[in-house]
Amino acid sequence: MSIATKPDHKFKHPELSFAAEPNFQPAIKVSVFFRKREEISYETFHHHWRTVHADLAVATQAFQNHILRYAQHHQTPEMKERACSLGENVLDYDGCAQLWVRTWDDWMAFYTSKEYAAALSGDCHFFMQLPMTYMVGYENLVVGDASRVLGGKDGLTTQTPP
Repeated sequence: MSIATKPDHKFKHPELSFAAEPNFQPAIKVSVFFRKREEISYETFHHHWRTVHADLAVATQAFQNHILRYAQHHQTPEMKERACSLGENVLDYDGCAQLWVRTWDDWMAFYTSKEYAAALSGDCHFFMQLPMTYMVGYENLVVGDASRVLGGKDGLTTQTPP
């Protein structure tokens, strides 16, 4: 299959050329977007999610058995305002949990775990609006260091390492 491309582009980085292989990291990345409950403050939302909710999630055996990496992306009202000032569309969420798993079966084992549901279902209702919005895919690392846990190869660097 032929892919339409800009034919006269001269690549400065061969790692990004049309012929180069992508640098997909060896895990599925599950991004879960959500908003805070209207009746709680942003401070309460972010503090609770960062502490209590994270602790409940990480403490489950389902998490220990299936999740390779967990990061929280906190979007504060100030950051949302700054993003809006760019004149582009801004995702209207207050948080995004990012979880990495080796396989889809690992995700489903975690997601459908009775232990996970028992530990987190009530807590989710305390601080976030449901339903959540998902984005699932592979991360193509262009610049930066790969996670040691995932074992992927590092991305393109434009500086000579020390």
